[in-house]
Amino acid sequence: MKQIAIQDANILIDLLMAGMFNHCLALQYQFCTTDIILDELYEEQVEFIKPHIYSGKFYVITISPEELEQIAALANANRRISPEDWSAIYFAEQKAALLLSGDGAVREIATARKLTVCGTLWILDQLVGNDILPTQQAAVFLKALLDKKRRLPVSECQARLKLWSGP
Repeated sequence: MKQIAIQDANILIDLLMAGMFNHCLALQYQFCTTDIILDELYEEQVEFIKPHIYSGKFYVITISPEELEQIAALANANRRISPEDWSAIYFAEQKAALLLSGDGAVREIATARKLTVCGTLWILDQLVGNDILPTQQAAVFLKALLDKKRRLPVSECQARLKLWSGP
């Protein structure tokens, strides 16, 4: 069984913006998000994802009213992050899943709760390391994200670009 990897909105946006979403689904993870996170995306972003939902390659966790109450309680107890972000943490805990987020506050809270948290650069590393993307294509995707002013650690990006762009 594949490990579950729950994506928050900023990861989904990064993957869609750079054109990496389809490639990401080739990794050996069951990628998903929650319904309230999906609601944060623009309609055209959701339309791009829908065929992958219908095919079963990507799934959306439908939050029950009881789960929503528990998520709301978490959000009320710690308002540093949104209920949508809390939904990703909540289900990462419930499903012993990997949490994919680039949000600093989400990462801090999730790490304190003993969750494994990775981000966009980790996904790129996985795509290269599993021979899904050639290094030159990974560099193109990373440059696209940097050009769109996505929040990524500059020194780590520069190191990857140097490594992936070749001589």
